Amino acid sequence: MALLGVSGGGIAGMAAALAASRAGHDVMLFARPADQPFAGGLQIAPNGWAALTRLGIAEAAEACSLRLNNITVRALDSGATLIQLPLAQHYASFSRNALFGMLNDAVGARASLTRVPCNLTHIDQPPGGSLSVIDETGTRHHLDGLIAADGGDGPGKQHVTSGQRGADMGAKLAMRAQIPLHSLPAHFALPASQLWLGRGVHVVHYPIGDDLNLVATLPASRARADWQQTVMPATSPLAVLGDPAINWARTSISSAFTAPCWRRGSVVLAGDAAHSMPPHLAQGAGQGLQDAASLLAWLDGTENIDTAFAGYARERATDVSRIVQKADISGRIMAMSGPAARLRDLALNLGGPRLMQSWLAEVWAADPRLV
Repeated sequence: MALLGVSGGGIAGMAAALAASRAGHDVMLFARPADQPFAGGLQIAPNGWAALTRLGIAEAAEACSLRLNNITVRALDSGATLIQLPLAQHYASFSRNALFGMLNDAVGARASLTRVPCNLTHIDQPPGGSLSVIDETGTRHHLDGLIAADGGDGPGKQHVTSGQRGADMGAKLAMRAQIPLHSLPAHFALPASQLWLGRGVHVVHYPIGDDLNLVATLPASRARADWQQTVMPATSPLAVLGDPAINWARTSISSAFTAPCWRRGSVVLAGDAAHSMPPHLAQGAGQGLQDAASLLAWLDGTENIDTAFAGYARERATDVSRIVQKADISGRIMAMSGPAARLRDLALNLGGPRLMQSWLAEVWAADPRLV
């Protein structure tokens, strides 16, 4: 039994800690406790559900999520339906806080897992020497391996990639809001993911619990004070969401990025430290969960941590790079304007569900090692 460290207290870090513990190892999870609830929502596609099943928490996830029946793509200006894709496989929405809470409970139930309530500040791995880490209190911990899921600016990524720059913030913004469903027309509560394509902008919404999770993506240059009225004017089917009383949170969207190197000796990356996933295919959390499930498969029952980390890094770096590219391309398609946007809408309408299913098949395919 090895002693493994995990740095990072987000969804990917919690899932990685759970995976290492379920694989039979002692685990130290280095992360400050969350000081406030996680805002917003997320969607987990079939590949993410395969990972949740492999991690042994699919039943708990079912209890705190809403299964969605379809993905509908509509024209933002006219409301016309371009594609409606029935969801035969498991696809569901979560509040981010609910998914985090479920993972937190699963981690807390593992006797082999110890929480260290502070972040790491330094990783020491001299050539030919053993791995040790130093936390914010100055305490040194000796480990057999470290899974760094501490984000794009964390010490894990800096150590593995030798300070190579991660994803830049792109020229697009996501405007996010949560709106009580009781204040909206009843159709917003339908169990579906709704994507509205406009001219240079797109809007996504789906229910999470008693709220509607809403994300409008637009160029930063268009995020003026009157952006709601330009994106969702009175003539738009979404005009009710143009209410100036709605409280929106403005966040930058990172560019697509996959770390050129996922492993250095006994330290390996996971989650946002390894890949910056544009949100356009709803794969950010799902790919972090797949990282954890892959780690479980490679670590299960082995004492050779370096070999397991090498296999995991090789496998996931190859798989994730394709998904990141598809997410980036999808964002470019959604951002089309002018004649290109009209041709896009026509192609989607003519291609129908088969076109969308073909595009998503590779994205949603579960790693065969995890099923």
